[in-house]
Amino acid sequence: MSDADLESRYQRLLVWYPWSHRRVYEEEMLAVLVAGARPGQRRPTIGEAANLVVSGLRVRAGAAVTGLAGPAWADAAAVFGLLAAVVLLSQRVVRLFELAGPGSSTIAYLRVAGWCAVVLAVLVGLRRSAAALAWTTVLGEAVLLARQYGTDPVSAVHLFWPLALGVLAAAALTVPAPRRRAAAVLQAHWLLAFVFGVGLVQAIMVINVLQQRTTWSEGGTFYTFYGLENQSEAVLTLWLAAVAVGALAAGLAVLTLPAPVRWRIAVLVAPVGALAATVKLTLPGWADSNFHMGHPIYLVAVQWALLVVVPLAALGLGAVLVQWREQFARVAALGRAADRERLLIAPETD
Repeated sequence: MSDADLESRYQRLLVWYPWSHRRVYEEEMLAVLVAGARPGQRRPTIGEAANLVVSGLRVRAGAAVTGLAGPAWADAAAVFGLLAAVVLLSQRVVRLFELAGPGSSTIAYLRVAGWCAVVLAVLVGLRRSAAALAWTTVLGEAVLLARQYGTDPVSAVHLFWPLALGVLAAAALTVPAPRRRAAAVLQAHWLLAFVFGVGLVQAIMVINVLQQRTTWSEGGTFYTFYGLENQSEAVLTLWLAAVAVGALAAGLAVLTLPAPVRWRIAVLVAPVGALAATVKLTLPGWADSNFHMGHPIYLVAVQWALLVVVPLAALGLGAVLVQWREQFARVAALGRAADRERLLIAPETD
């Protein structure tokens, strides 16, 4: 086997290194590897292959950490922290009415006040205070959710996604950023559009809760009817149109962000969506068992592992896809620049 074939096999192993590293050092690394090969060596040894793979992953991890410190991730974290806090605030208001209406417990009001304080702190530029408030609120909600899991595990598990969103929001607000950076990137009118959209959708849910009616059968079984489901077709169409308008306003606020920020926000949202989908798709049988058995049935280790691994995998995969997308865009830009340079030089050589 020729040195060219051995070099080609080494080159395939160098794919484990990020493109930015290969662009600078690939030729030098290949020369060293081929020069150090034994006479007649046909392929990289197991030790060489393992060393190249591990070293490549280490360089990739370092590049990923460096990329997370870049301005695009910082802007995305600032905007995501604010938007997530707005969503959680509206969700907590709805829960306030779902649990007990205007007579809700002090704890329910404290949860609303916590996320309201986070939103206000972000808007006035108190970044560290916002992060501290967010972590305090998330910790309190985690304690409450753990207590609820002991008596009603199904309801607690279905509330894992707001807790996950709160953890991500608190972590995002912890990332260093200039004062009022979130409002500057999002712009005031789009921030108002997002607040209006989320508020409108959640207002429909509150109205739905306030109009619910509960009836009892002779056997003691109760049925809950929601007001919007029992309105006329015209009224229901009006409610659905209002939800669509709210979703459109909130969606446009995010879609108008710069592409690097928009893609990174999608990455930060991915774990929450993955967690909610995992609960919905993999745990309905477990929820039914809790309903029919009459006593709490708790999650087993495999189910807990699934609820942890899937969101983390979604976050990691999303970060990698964003990196690959931007790397591909850089390569394409370099190719276009090379083509333009060649076209400019070609007439002069003719």
